[in-house]
Amino acid sequence: MSPATDAQIPVTVNGEDRTVPDGYPLTEVLRDLEIDPADATGVAVAINESVIRTQDWDDVTLSEEDTVEVIQAQQGG
Repeated sequence: MSPATDAQIPVTVNGEDRTVPDGYPLTEVLRDLEIDPADATGVAVAINESVIRTQDWDDVTLSEEDTVEVIQAQQGG
């Protein structure tokens, strides 16, 4: 018998449809985008148009149909 955590849910990350395990941590989404959550200066995250404070990232998991937007500031001109 498979654990309930094997359930897959649809989410959208930066406009791209994805399927992730139910309860997928926000920090794993960041790692998927090659962003180290422990050293994420200049990164902003919103889920369903609500900004998630950096100090809360470890506590946030995704739910079905969540829309995640990750913005990373870059230097240059």
